Amino acid sequence: MEITRVIRRPILTEKSNVGLSSNVYTFEVDYTANKYQIKKAVEFIFKVKVVDVNTIKVDKKPKNLGRFHGFTNRYKKAMVKLADGFTIAFYPQEETQDAKKESEKAEEIKATKAKAEAKEAKVAEKLAAKKASKKAASKKEEK
Repeated sequence: MEITRVIRRPILTEKSNVGLSSNVYTFEVDYTANKYQIKKAVEFIFKVKVVDVNTIKVDKKPKNLGRFHGFTNRYKKAMVKLADGFTIAFYPQEETQDAKKESEKAEEIKATKAKAEAKEAKVAEKLAAKKASKKAASKKEEK
């Protein structure tokens, strides 16, 4: 089975959103996929480290639409626990916020480096001035 066909879609419910705080993400996966294939697919697609995979087979349920009777499809649900420090951004806002935070951190680092370089330049100027004044004083003493 192809790795890209193992995961069908994320399951975003109230219960699965509670799991996001503890680094547990829920996906609907192929019915025949096993835990090893699910782990490999999540690691490959999202570039994260998977610690644990739990699976549940959800049976079909009877549903009615007016006078028509039918069933929902059966599917397999996988709860994937990620290693500390790894996250998956399901919502586009999270990605932009993460990018903004990273750019702000980079700007802060650049600003601190610039301040440090400015201080170094001032100190070097002072040292050069001291050396020049010492040389001038020593030349006056020699004369």
